[in-house]
Amino acid sequence: MRVAATALVLAAALSGCGKKGPPSPPVRVTPAAPGAFRARQVGLDVVLSATVSGKRTDGTPLGDGTAVQILRMAASPSLRPGAVSERYLVQQFLKQSRQVAAVSGGDLRAQASGGRLQFIDHGAASMPETTGGATGGLAYLYGMQVVEPGGGRSPMRPPVLVELGAPPAPPGALQVSTAEGEVRLLWEAPAPAPAAAPAAAPGAGVYNVYRKIQDSAGEPDAPINPAPLEAPEYTDRAFTYDTRYVYFVRTVARDRTTPCESVAGPRVEVRPHDRFAPAAPTGIAVAVEGGQIRLYWFPNAESDLAGYRIYRRADGEGEARRVGEVAAGESSFVDGGAATGVRYHYAVSAIDDAAPPNESPRSEERAERLAPADQPAGTPGGGDGGRG
Repeated sequence: MRVAATALVLAAALSGCGKKGPPSPPVRVTPAAPGAFRARQVGLDVVLSATVSGKRTDGTPLGDGTAVQILRMAASPSLRPGAVSERYLVQQFLKQSRQVAAVSGGDLRAQASGGRLQFIDHGAASMPETTGGATGGLAYLYGMQVVEPGGGRSPMRPPVLVELGAPPAPPGALQVSTAEGEVRLLWEAPAPAPAAAPAAAPGAGVYNVYRKIQDSAGEPDAPINPAPLEAPEYTDRAFTYDTRYVYFVRTVARDRTTPCESVAGPRVEVRPHDRFAPAAPTGIAVAVEGGQIRLYWFPNAESDLAGYRIYRRADGEGEARRVGEVAAGESSFVDGGAATGVRYHYAVSAIDDAAPPNESPRSEERAERLAPADQPAGTPGGGDGGRG
């Protein structure tokens, strides 16, 4: 009976575990796949870029010696995105592609600045093989894969098709000037090609503008203009003062399957400096309130406004001196140091956030005085709140 009871208890315990199914396969941890993969033709080169997280799929960091492999194969009309399924395309790409480069170590850290890797396949558009691309020139499939020293590989995303052709000619004679809140760029359209020269790519005369910090590594991955420009001019309003920049422009080919640009035109270095002062404050008024003199003014509207400076001079004094400063969000000031019986003349200036700050001209003066205790304001010789 004891054996039977034990068996019954064991059966009851097992029945409480719920329905049992097949065992789950172990979760496979691999390097995270590169994301946001982009390819474009620049001159005779192919520029590839992708985000690289530096982590495995479980969030742990990749080990030392990890490399990003750049893979390439010739495309054909029957083996390209849209012609076959993504799964079949990836399978064939893994079988047929060859490694053209592997970026690792210090090069990987330098080229993947900010989590985005950039690689240039130099001279890809000048290679001899012809593969029947839509433009009649070369067509390649490119992919990236992250590989750890132990052999772990990231999943392979569908490769990117790059169809290559003759690049447009670059623009010339870039001129850069600065104004308040603006860096203005003007350049010349590409010179016409000689009659004997091969025709330039279609769409010459459309442009992209690029900007990089002078000592930064690599080339910018995207232009600063939101869409290609029809006219040879652009105004940059998104820069930071006192930063050294390099600007350059590339001609863009229209109606190409793969984005295609010329090599860069002339590069111009510029360090915009804020030498532009705010406008002088307006609407100045003064009044005696609670035994103190208070100033009021209309707020300024400049985006880089940092504050206001308050100046005061007494009757008979030639030069006003600064008696206070308030932040940009303030539009009034209480003069706690005014003596009774003295008529003061007040003016206000505005300053920006430059280093050192630019200061506006001073406002018009307004005058007021604190009456002695036995003489209320408004009596002859008292406060007037009027013009200085």
